[in-house]
Amino acid sequence: MAHDLAVIGGKHAMFVVGKREDAWHKLGQRCDSAVNWEEAMSLAKLDWGVVKTQNYARNPQGHVIPVSSYSIFRDNDGAELASNVGEGFTVKQNRECFQFVDDLLQDNGGAHYDSAGALGNGATIWCAVRVPRADIAVNGEDKSESYLVFTTAHDGSMAHTAALSSVRVVCRNTLRQALSTNTGILRIKHTKNANARFEDARRTMDGVVMDAKKLQAKLQMLATRRITRESLTAVMDRLFPKSTEKDQNQTRRENTLADVLGLYESNDNNAFPAIRGTAYNLLNAVTEYTDHYRTARITDARQGYSIEQARAENAVIGTGERLKSSALAVIEELTADDPVIESRVFGSNPVPSDDDLSRLYNL
Repeated sequence: MAHDLAVIGGKHAMFVVGKREDAWHKLGQRCDSAVNWEEAMSLAKLDWGVVKTQNYARNPQGHVIPVSSYSIFRDNDGAELASNVGEGFTVKQNRECFQFVDDLLQDNGGAHYDSAGALGNGATIWCAVRVPRADIAVNGEDKSESYLVFTTAHDGSMAHTAALSSVRVVCRNTLRQALSTNTGILRIKHTKNANARFEDARRTMDGVVMDAKKLQAKLQMLATRRITRESLTAVMDRLFPKSTEKDQNQTRRENTLADVLGLYESNDNNAFPAIRGTAYNLLNAVTEYTDHYRTARITDARQGYSIEQARAENAVIGTGERLKSSALAVIEELTADDPVIESRVFGSNPVPSDDDLSRLYNL
């Protein structure tokens, strides 16, 4: 699946609210405040329908006959979104997806959509809404805003999926995790039973808040683990493996390590001193590097993008997003045996100095 933003009607198919500096908000059309689903569809170039049509082929006698596959088209311009879906694939219109999110929020018609858009050829769409009651705070002061992100694909490449995305207020870093319920990830297949499953899913909104609290507990736990030199080395080697090739790849890795370790040492200009030198501090360094500093390529589909826009897109829907998810799991695993901080008051030298870090990684 292509991860670049779709271009529909000559414009990138995405809208975002406001002028904030997190990754989502460097892309697409802007508006001043949250909108309802009808406005979101128009701003994101998603105000079109989906049509499923039978495929045909010629038999050996030259007769045109129906086959067991179907194609999916946009009804406004005839663009093909898929060419080989099965008979059981059930179309779910864009407006139905937005109305489903409204139902989850128990606020039909409300102006709460923060962003929406389409990827690739337009087959994959998403929307994001603020969920203030699921906001997160580490140590009661380091706050993150929570968003419910709903994604689906009209080509059968993915199910209807909901995820929780948090945006850290102090630096606008983003972090996403799958939304879970008592029966697992909220994921609904495109089948004839999808409507019934949608009805069931409408009762899971409290699960969003529960997932946010689970993420908060996980981050709070990382904020109590003091990074050791050994665990720091292990994390960096796992996330940014050493290359068997030298020269360019080695130089790139050294530059990446320098950037991440510099952000780790800075600790957001020590905005929250209590988390300095912790596993949570390191996670923030990796997410900040990914969202704001990591290199990005201007692909053919990204012509007209700035480097910042290409990086932003990668950070929320590409390899950057996967790196951040991996960082959370890897840091949680490899710092499990690190010393536990029993007090928020740190010593004068709680983490290795810049010189120590440089010698550690031979930078």
